[in-house]
Amino acid sequence: MSPLSKLREVRDNLPSAGAENTKVREELLIEARNLTKALERDDNVIERICFQIWEPIAIRIGIDISLFKILKRSDAPKSAQELADLTGVDPLLLGRVLKLLGSYEVIYQPSDDHWGSASVSDTFAESRNEAALESCLDVLTPGWLALPDFLKQHGYRNPTHPTTTSIAKAFNRPHGASLWDVLETSPHLQAFNTYMKTFNEGHKNWTEFYPINERLVRGAKEDPEAPIMVDVGGGQGHQAIHLRTKFPHLQGRFIVEDLPQGLPKDRSGSVEFLEHNILNEQPIKGARLYYLRYVPHDWPQDVCVKFVTRLRQAMIPDYSRLIVNEWVVPTKGASKFMTAQDLNMMSIGGGMERTEELHRDCLERAGLKITGIWHAGDNISESVIEAQVM
Repeated sequence: MSPLSKLREVRDNLPSAGAENTKVREELLIEARNLTKALERDDNVIERICFQIWEPIAIRIGIDISLFKILKRSDAPKSAQELADLTGVDPLLLGRVLKLLGSYEVIYQPSDDHWGSASVSDTFAESRNEAALESCLDVLTPGWLALPDFLKQHGYRNPTHPTTTSIAKAFNRPHGASLWDVLETSPHLQAFNTYMKTFNEGHKNWTEFYPINERLVRGAKEDPEAPIMVDVGGGQGHQAIHLRTKFPHLQGRFIVEDLPQGLPKDRSGSVEFLEHNILNEQPIKGARLYYLRYVPHDWPQDVCVKFVTRLRQAMIPDYSRLIVNEWVVPTKGASKFMTAQDLNMMSIGGGMERTEELHRDCLERAGLKITGIWHAGDNISESVIEAQVM
């Protein structure tokens, strides 16, 4: 069997996309990328690196003209002229965009002048995925493109200030800005919020692999007025609501803290909502669990130490636990998504995705010791780092 036949056989017999095959499909994807690189000449490398930005740009144009929604609703491929009539786009211009999208296999070209939907175009026919691309291309990418010059201007020192950022440079904020400052006046705020709501899809929830009965339920106070969970920077309260629902025998108060704009307008329900700035004194003392998810990675190391110290001051030794539910970046073999997200956090707020060493440094400087680390067993889900007072 020829190498090409072998590849086609693998392609035609892939494991299904169910959750049980997530890990093996991720491994196959990595090997497929490795194979592509092994086949590349220098000119192929230059083409891939220097021109790959045209794929998201072309997709953005396709989203703006509702091309992917039209193709997904169609029973059969449509001619370029039909698509021009449906989108209202100049036929010559549309033909050029269609050819670019076809070259990236975003859409399918069954004949010279006809175009149909494909898996990628179907993905971007969904509103939540449209929002993801809009957020990345229109909000985040300007900061990414400004990062090389920003680092050069600052002598290639690791950023340590939450508003001295490349996104501030990109959006002409001479006095500094974080992503959140930029978003306050951005027409893309709604799209970004939509993107964030679906960011965790495909990630394992921490309650699936952290032994909650052993580490939290056993030994907890059996007092309905005692604070059980404080979800610090918890926004809409999804994690607190999930824990309370999944473990109804865990009695006590579940409190979600965030800035006013981060909390829901409707604050009724099974959890409490409390306006709080993480850099101020923690108002809820002696909780069983203080929980941080997607909070430390927003901030530089020294700032992170400050607000974790605030939590440690509220904790009861040998009773309270702090959980950091974020990535632990491996020292070898870190994924593209992890490492790209690390520099994304750098560009938007001076934050970072941390290695175990950096997590440990932050926690120990705040007066805490790590008492366990649990991993989800894949390359996308966040780990659980548990810590207690030293």
